[in-house]
Amino acid sequence: MEPERDERFWFYDGSIIVQAENTLFRVHQTVLSNSSEIFSTLFSLPQSDSDTQNCIEGCPVVQLQDLAKDISDLLSSLYHPSHFDDFPSDSTLEDILEFISGVLRLSSKYMIHSLRRKCITVLTRTLPATLEDYDSRTSRGKSTSKHLKSDVVMRAIRLAQETNVTIVLPFAYYCVARLPSRRILEDQPNDMNWQQKTVCLVGRERLRYAEMSLSHSFLLGFQRAPTCTNVLCAMARSPHTEWHLMEASRHPHPLRPYNRWNALNVCNECVANAKKQHLKGRQEVWKCLPAFFEMGTWEDLRTVCDY
Repeated sequence: MEPERDERFWFYDGSIIVQAENTLFRVHQTVLSNSSEIFSTLFSLPQSDSDTQNCIEGCPVVQLQDLAKDISDLLSSLYHPSHFDDFPSDSTLEDILEFISGVLRLSSKYMIHSLRRKCITVLTRTLPATLEDYDSRTSRGKSTSKHLKSDVVMRAIRLAQETNVTIVLPFAYYCVARLPSRRILEDQPNDMNWQQKTVCLVGRERLRYAEMSLSHSFLLGFQRAPTCTNVLCAMARSPHTEWHLMEASRHPHPLRPYNRWNALNVCNECVANAKKQHLKGRQEVWKCLPAFFEMGTWEDLRTVCDY
């Protein structure tokens, strides 16, 4: 089949033609070379006689083993500076994956660091890499683990692993671990592999223990604040009742901020003390999140991600 010219990226003054699958892109060699040392090296290699003969309108043709759509997305981000700025900040994870997947794959492959960083920034809008970002999203009513579609989260995990964007994996695994067991055990296209699903199931039990011993331990083992002078707080049953209401949920959620403080029926000093314990516990859960899913530490993940 005769290759077809791309309608958007066929510049009359282009100096090189890139072929991906059955699509031809006539672009400017300097644009690609200035953005990537790999492209610069590729274009500077001496051409064989057969390569010299493979020209269209005087431009050499370079064949790349990439998807045509990915090349088109990469060129959009290189030729249009506002490409990322124009992307809506409230986009769903599904829309984000559609927008960045090609650029992230190729910016990682061809070491275009500025574009890779932009892709990671967009991805962490929905798959946060800090507790502060997570809390910021939940406070604005943005999507949390409960609202993310299972197949979309698993697609995100596959993309992150393919491109070494390890920083988004702990929260993505957290989302999968909170899915019903029935869904995790299904075998759908583009799902995680079975080893990864097993890690999520084991991680779920670790989350359940973390909820009990760290983030929401102030409910299960309620203690009066050191400054409390109300003897009724020592006999308060409401914190324990609140724990049992939360425990009834089949899916542990230790990162969930507790906000039913009035339901505790204790004094203001005890509420303030419980809030401190809760925040400290949630911070500890976040710190341990990579380890819950056999990923080491956050620092390890950032080191890999920033290669």
